[in-house]
Amino acid sequence: MLKTYRPFVMIACVLASAPCLLADDAATATGLVGTWEGKWEFADLSGKLVVKIASASGDTLKGESTWYGTAVGDFQDTFTKAKVKGREVKFPEPTMDFEVTLSEDGSTMVGTWTSPVATGKVTLARKK
Repeated sequence: MLKTYRPFVMIACVLASAPCLLADDAATATGLVGTWEGKWEFADLSGKLVVKIASASGDTLKGESTWYGTAVGDFQDTFTKAKVKGREVKFPEPTMDFEVTLSEDGSTMVGTWTSPVATGKVTLARKK
């Protein structure tokens, strides 16, 4: 009979811990507010990337990114729906999306950018 209730107990535990997980994502998001600098890469090309995270609300970030030296020149994108989930951050933008993983110490982010025609690597470090 105990085995019959085991799935229900597990589900109850997961549901009970969900607010804690969301709170952790919100705390992580708040800690990301600030300026991050690094670079984008594509094949043998690269350029500077500056991401300014202006605010966090729950697990959602708002701000802007500036991409330097791209094939279309320098340009700026805004994001209003970037999401934090654990150490993963997804930045959907009008021109270029990028997804990064936050380092354990919270000082760097590494991931990939994508556009309709290409994809490449992105690295960012918190500006001091």
